[in-house]
Amino acid sequence: MSEHNRSAYPEEQSISAEVRPSREESDALPQKLERSSPRRIRRWLLVIAIIAAFGVGWGVARLMLHQPAGRTASQINQVQGEKKIKWWTCAMHPQVRQPDPGKCPICFMDLIPVYSEEETPLTVRQIRMTREAVALAEVETAPVRRMFPTREIRLWGRIDFDETRLATISARFPGRLDRLYVDYTGVPVRLGDHLVDIYSPDLVVAQQELLQAQMSLKSAAPGSAQYTVASSLLKSSEEKLRLWGILPDQIEEIKQRGFATDHVTLYAPIAGIVINKHAKEGDYVKTGDPIYSIADLSQVWAVFDGYEADIPWLRYGQTVVFETDAFPGEKFSGQIAFIDPTLREATRTIRVRVNVANPGVRLKPGMLARGLVEAHLAAGDTVFEPSLAGKWICPMHPEVISDSPGKCTRCGMDLVRVESLGYVAMDEKLTPPLVIPASAPLITGKRALVYVRLPDSQEPIFESREIVLGPRVKEGYIVHSGLKEGELVVVKGNFKVDSAVQLAGKASMMHSVDQPSEPPASEGRVVNSAGDPVLARALQGLWAPYLSIQQALSRDDPAAAAAGFARIGALLPKLLRADLPAQERQLLTDILTHLQAACEKARNVQDIEILRSAFGQLSQSLIEAVEKFGHAHERPLVIVFCPMAFSNRGAEWLQEGEEVANPYFGDRMLRCGEVKKRVAPLASSEEALPGNGDSRSQTRSSPIHQH
Repeated sequence: MSEHNRSAYPEEQSISAEVRPSREESDALPQKLERSSPRRIRRWLLVIAIIAAFGVGWGVARLMLHQPAGRTASQINQVQGEKKIKWWTCAMHPQVRQPDPGKCPICFMDLIPVYSEEETPLTVRQIRMTREAVALAEVETAPVRRMFPTREIRLWGRIDFDETRLATISARFPGRLDRLYVDYTGVPVRLGDHLVDIYSPDLVVAQQELLQAQMSLKSAAPGSAQYTVASSLLKSSEEKLRLWGILPDQIEEIKQRGFATDHVTLYAPIAGIVINKHAKEGDYVKTGDPIYSIADLSQVWAVFDGYEADIPWLRYGQTVVFETDAFPGEKFSGQIAFIDPTLREATRTIRVRVNVANPGVRLKPGMLARGLVEAHLAAGDTVFEPSLAGKWICPMHPEVISDSPGKCTRCGMDLVRVESLGYVAMDEKLTPPLVIPASAPLITGKRALVYVRLPDSQEPIFESREIVLGPRVKEGYIVHSGLKEGELVVVKGNFKVDSAVQLAGKASMMHSVDQPSEPPASEGRVVNSAGDPVLARALQGLWAPYLSIQQALSRDDPAAAAAGFARIGALLPKLLRADLPAQERQLLTDILTHLQAACEKARNVQDIEILRSAFGQLSQSLIEAVEKFGHAHERPLVIVFCPMAFSNRGAEWLQEGEEVANPYFGDRMLRCGEVKKRVAPLASSEEALPGNGDSRSQTRSSPIHQH
């Protein structure tokens, strides 16, 4: 090669050198790579990646199709004695089934074979896969186990005051507030701290009554009637002052002093935080007027909202663990003390109140909280709590728990057994439910499907099972029926197994045994409606103009379509015969009314989109009539559905023959549609559809979309 050629094709020289390198060039290869540009390196990496991807894809295809590479359709047919081909289908559209190889009519991919089972006969719910296919699909299984699972209930709420630890300092007698020792809210006070000095003439009179009764008692002889009366008066005076909030020490001080004072100091009855100051210095107050509100924050409430669906799992006394934004990562806990018996309809939630100890007053009322309850479940979706088994609990204070019956240390109520609050007793009869991993079931609406790997089979066999699921739990799902302990369920790769089942035309996630997928069209027959011959014959004259409209719109011919509407509009008044029975006459009147509305919409219109809209209304009414009464047209009719018509709302129409001719799109998507049903004339139930068998099977077995 000349120097000119070598310089003109440097990349070709580089490729040749890399294919057959000499010893010297091999030694010099690192230096060449160092001198290579990043662009050339990226180009070679791309070439290598494409070749590797092609090789992997070809190997996967060989494994999945169970056939050696490079065989033609005829060669495949020659080995049908070894493995019989049941039909040919599309990997993307498994509803397509044909007896011979070819192209998918929807996506034009090459069809792949589906083989008949030549080994152990399988049921409609079973499929056999090779070990290579199982490995390629990354199928993993897990056993069905019996255990006591835990259901997690998440709650959202906020911290609030404990209403049992609130106190109001109010005026128990009329007077004037001459001094307020706590002059702003938020001040912490201790039990017995002075709060206010109050002047009250009524208090002076009450003190004088006390002193007078004391003097009378001292002057009376013990045991005399006067002594008894004086003693009673003294006790009444002391009780009056006590009820007015005067402490025993203050009453004793008045008695020792021997004279009344016009001011008295009121003290805090509990420790806490002043959360409200209702009066100011110098205010006159009447009996019952509030002065301060004090909250004891050593214990607070966490008030959560529980969703309606979680009500069955919530119980009095359960422990709630929660977090707050103020202390991220730190856990607080308390016991459920109250579950609201009524549901708030606006939010569909119930109020769940939790008693929480608050040492150091770290939790502040108003803080948001995120709570978690773990409910332990047994068979039958019953709730039990191992830590409370056999215990006695206070129905007002869940933190008071005892091993034996007795009284609550806080309120004095009788303790009750935990089982009386909705928990199931912990005994030897408690049965754990069946539990499967959460990834095992394929859930479609009300159905739940799992794939079970059958034991004792040379090659993996998977069986689909419809099961009844219980509640979702932390470990997965509780299973009420459909599985047995120890069976192996697919927990990974189940969607791939389901895809293989769909390709085989068996019961799958999308098609249950009760609702199987449609058989190949070669097995189908024309359906004949029982119908009503009288009404069917009454509408017989409409089919020629209707079908002319359908054909005109599929050719994008608005003039011919408008002419067809005009013919139907002229026929409608003549169809209502006077000799029809009353009931059939009314049914026919309703049909003709809807047909007349469609014809009015198309009157004097040349806009093809308006005509197509009117044709949709016309078709809807006639299809309803055909499905109810049948038809008397001389040839069978087919009902075709296009899912993309009218902005993907979908629409149906009637036509002759099975070659789709879409009136809603015309030439744009002439073959877009799916044959849904075939209706033979009432007089010829066994009449075959026009067209050859291949065309019929192809059209019936799959929707045809050519976009």
